[in-house]
Amino acid sequence: MGFEGWRSVKVCIFDGYVDEPGLLGVPPYISTYPRYLSGAVRAAGHEVEYRTVTQWRKEGKQLDARPDIMVVITGAVVPGKYLRDMPISMKELSMLLGQARCDVLIAGPHTNKDSLPNDIKDRALVLEGDPDAQVFDILEKGSMAPRKRTKEEWKVWPVVGAECAANHQDFPQPLIAEVETYRGCVRYKSGGCSFCMEPAHGRPEFREQDDIISEMVELSRLGIRNFRLGGQTCFFSYKTQGIGESETPKPDPNAVRQLLVGINTKVEFDVLHIDNANPAVIAEHPGESKEIAELVVKHCTSGNVAALGMESADPVVIESNNLNATPEQVLTAIRLLNRAGAARGENGMPALLPGLNFLGGLPGETKRTFEMNFQFLKEVMDEGLMVRRINIRQAAPTDKFPLKERRGFYNFKRRVREEIDKPMLERIAPLDTVLTRAFIELRIGKSTYCRQVGSYPLLLVLPYPAEQDRYVDVRVTGYGQRSLRVIEEPVNLNNAGMSVLQAIPGIGKKRAGTIALNRPFSNWTEVEKVLGEDIVRELKEHCTL
Repeated sequence: MGFEGWRSVKVCIFDGYVDEPGLLGVPPYISTYPRYLSGAVRAAGHEVEYRTVTQWRKEGKQLDARPDIMVVITGAVVPGKYLRDMPISMKELSMLLGQARCDVLIAGPHTNKDSLPNDIKDRALVLEGDPDAQVFDILEKGSMAPRKRTKEEWKVWPVVGAECAANHQDFPQPLIAEVETYRGCVRYKSGGCSFCMEPAHGRPEFREQDDIISEMVELSRLGIRNFRLGGQTCFFSYKTQGIGESETPKPDPNAVRQLLVGINTKVEFDVLHIDNANPAVIAEHPGESKEIAELVVKHCTSGNVAALGMESADPVVIESNNLNATPEQVLTAIRLLNRAGAARGENGMPALLPGLNFLGGLPGETKRTFEMNFQFLKEVMDEGLMVRRINIRQAAPTDKFPLKERRGFYNFKRRVREEIDKPMLERIAPLDTVLTRAFIELRIGKSTYCRQVGSYPLLLVLPYPAEQDRYVDVRVTGYGQRSLRVIEEPVNLNNAGMSVLQAIPGIGKKRAGTIALNRPFSNWTEVEKVLGEDIVRELKEHCTL
């Protein structure tokens, strides 16, 4: 690849989306990768264009751009179930490379493991280290040596590169920007959990509060209103005290306060959420952790989730994989977060709840492991506690992490979905709960799917066709296994369609027909004459005329 000697270079940043344990990039999220890369290209004095795989698909999978260099972002390390968009597949990546008439670089978590087919590696340069730093060096001096970005670069590039977000198909709404607070793990000395790459970064590198806020101010100036403080292994450990001296260093509430108060003072936002939290840190430092949880409740928006990396309740698996917390510590953390954040917030969801991650395929696993996992969840249920979501996934299958107990893993997953998830949803969002600002994303057949913007939002299902790409308030009318049945709130009886009327609890097909035949209604007395006093008493709470 001949990079040296170019005075003016056009770089296309092609976002194939990433999905990592601490960093989301599948829409409606935009990850840090394209913004940092855009900042690096602009800092080197060159032109940058940002495109997404969604836009490419909508254009018939034809690459019209003719850049000098294309950087493809790819890597779903922890793939999930997606509603509207999917990360780029290997087949699509191969097709894209075949269309490119320029040098192609590949960035993202795929660079951290040998997961790309040889035919793709033969046609592209796989970037290592920090891809933004490497691209900057390529453009500046033709150097391809992998390195980390400097602290100054980490300060400047996110701000300079923020503008690429305006070219995302979800801009300005419902786009949510991932914003890093730090990288690395406080357990780096022991190597951390057996499956995790974060300890490989070495001693954690924290971003300064002012640098984080400056990035968010610029994104907000462009029009982005939704943010998630992600990327970190534990939000409660931001600028923690005693790194390297303990596996569970003491949190610093003052550092978190300075960050959150600064964001609230200087950044315009509709949504402000966090991500991961280490349950052992919370359990071992309950005073400081309680203070931080209360700061999150006060300064962030409701519906927030602190994802706890439990992975397993089996002591043998915990020891074999150097996992970060015992079941007792996780339960303590769940209790603390419930005390601080269970109250319902302004969008109808509890202010702050824990999430739980379980991982199958870890060394030491037996059939008994999954029974212990299930009994832990039963204990959570029996105590009346709330957990926003239970993520059950398999470790990337390798010789190191084979899923030997396949039947036990899938049986555990089935039991959780059938016996835990639905009663937990009923606890989190009782019938008639009103959830505000749900964005309608997709219609399939006679159903319409929407979600509130934020961390791990609930899937909300309208049982009728509805106009997409808009915000609505909804009321909970029923439950699926991992979703809520909802109806728009309020419903106008005079202009609602038959499918909407039939979805109102207590109405049904016959009464919906009666309403349609007798409207328009000028007052509730007229409705009462048609439907009766008892029905109207219920309708008045959630309907208008």
